[in-house]
Amino acid sequence: MSRHRVLRPLATGLALATVLSVAGCSGAASTTGHDAVVPASLSVEGYGVPGAATLKAMSRDRKALDIVGISSVNLTTDGAGVAASSQEALKTAASAKADHLKSELLVTNIDPSQGAFSDSLASAMLSSAENRSFVIAGLAGEIEHGGYDGVQIDFESLSKADSDDLVTFVSELRSTLPKSATISMTLPAVAAASDYAGAGFDLKRLNPLVGRYVLMAYDEHGTGFTAAGPVGGLPWTRQAVSALTSQVSANKVDLGVAGYGYTWTSDGRGGVVTAAAARKQAGSKARWVAAQGEWTATLSNGTVIWWSDGESLTVRSNLAKSSGLHGVALWQMSSGDKITRG
Repeated sequence: MSRHRVLRPLATGLALATVLSVAGCSGAASTTGHDAVVPASLSVEGYGVPGAATLKAMSRDRKALDIVGISSVNLTTDGAGVAASSQEALKTAASAKADHLKSELLVTNIDPSQGAFSDSLASAMLSSAENRSFVIAGLAGEIEHGGYDGVQIDFESLSKADSDDLVTFVSELRSTLPKSATISMTLPAVAAASDYAGAGFDLKRLNPLVGRYVLMAYDEHGTGFTAAGPVGGLPWTRQAVSALTSQVSANKVDLGVAGYGYTWTSDGRGGVVTAAAARKQAGSKARWVAAQGEWTATLSNGTVIWWSDGESLTVRSNLAKSSGLHGVALWQMSSGDKITRG
């Protein structure tokens, strides 16, 4: 769940996953000195895009995970349906089940032609009873035949005009899926609780229908959309947690945490980096910024790096525990460090 090709400050990981895949991200190698330690009382969701890197990371982290979020299906053109899971996605769900983990299928509203989340695509589905029916039937089929334990709704870049239709969609989805199937939802990090209404989320009406929320507390800064800064700094994260938990019960919230970083070059380029790649690039110039709970480095060529790693996840896990949250959710396993329990 990342933002770098999305036209707003907070978004999801399918776009990030594309970049990491193109960059040849193998991730998943153990980095003992930077392993995350998550309190045993918290739930842990690890996100992944179907493929070898995610399966490797799942194997590495399986003792610490509770849920695997599989970023796999997207609304089709004009919002008239939903794409089917790939064989790799089904393999990922089967692997989760074999490890006695729950799996959630993420459904997104990314416009492939733009590489960005699309309000118009979501609106075309949400506003049409026929389109909603097709999408819900597709998701129900995935639950029945694909082995997933639930669905995570990852609709982003919505507007206030989508609010009523989103509630209708989730209500219809809830009444169609088996009672045992979970429905969770990603939410953007906002500065004030009132901002959720403008972003298309009527939390008061959604709350009885949604079992769990994932607060996407990352992409405060990123290449191409802000100047250099923390991926999701602690002051910003605390503010977002406060805003959301004023509207929904803290024990229904998972704190989303980045397992990646960004580089900003002196010529205005840069991009996404895995935690391990950021450390390698930074070398002896790496500096832990305790106030932000992240690492940064300025290289001799002027490149600035900020990244969120296992230590960042540990700090945020402690924040989640002290705030009474349900758990944490890492985007994404293959680009982040090993997760352990403490």
